[in-house]
Amino acid sequence: MKLIPLISLAFLISILSCGLLASPTPLPVEPLEDEYIKVEVRGKLNNEIMAIGGETTGVIITANGVTWELDFANSPDSQKKLKPMNGKVVVVKGKLTMKRGVEIRQRWIVKVDAIGAGTAGQPDLSTLDITSEDVKKLEVSQTFGGFRETQIFYTFPKKNVILKVRIDNKNKDFAVTGKVIVFPKSTTAAGLAKWLNNQHSDGLYPEIPLPVSTLDLAKNTCSSNNAKFSEKIESRLGSFDSYSIDFQVKDVERIGNYKINGFSGKATVHLKNK
Repeated sequence: MKLIPLISLAFLISILSCGLLASPTPLPVEPLEDEYIKVEVRGKLNNEIMAIGGETTGVIITANGVTWELDFANSPDSQKKLKPMNGKVVVVKGKLTMKRGVEIRQRWIVKVDAIGAGTAGQPDLSTLDITSEDVKKLEVSQTFGGFRETQIFYTFPKKNVILKVRIDNKNKDFAVTGKVIVFPKSTTAAGLAKWLNNQHSDGLYPEIPLPVSTLDLAKNTCSSNNAKFSEKIESRLGSFDSYSIDFQVKDVERIGNYKINGFSGKATVHLKNK
């Protein structure tokens, strides 16, 4: 008769032991109000999102395969920019939060502080505008060797840049090309002037600054038209017809770390007679 209580006691101890050793199911941990994660995301915007039960803000950003929702409740001014940005690369800054749902157990949402075009976070583009007061223009179509293609140099001394426009003189197409020539930041205006002199003069300077990069403008950026014959010139190297032409350079949104405000001008081109 004493054996039954001992068995009952052993069974009870066994149940308690199993309960103590079993791993409890972890409870959801809600984020603390005084904790936050600030993020900056550069990715593709989609503001036409729908979800079952309305579990979406309607706007997402995707970067490197990761997708987060965007909440503009704290930034109504940023929300006004959404429509033209749809499908484009943007940069979003804000606070990352997590919200629990029914169909979607965890929704990661960025509470947006600011949104901008995808170039944000990259170096600001420096504008090349030939109408600026400090810009100097030099047009060259002749050297000691005679007439040659026409070259027009726009010097930006404060930016250490020279914008070169070249007009071909081989035929009446008068093809136009352009380059942005970038020099070291330490280059002086006098140094740029020496470099320019060496491009068209036989009086070469032995020491001149060397460009750090030369950027070609796209072919459809430059053009010429309205060529008008002005005079015939006889020289020791042959006979040339001089033309006055109009040339244009379109706006360039980005070339290296620069953008170009479009402009037009007139130039003289000497076309050799055959």
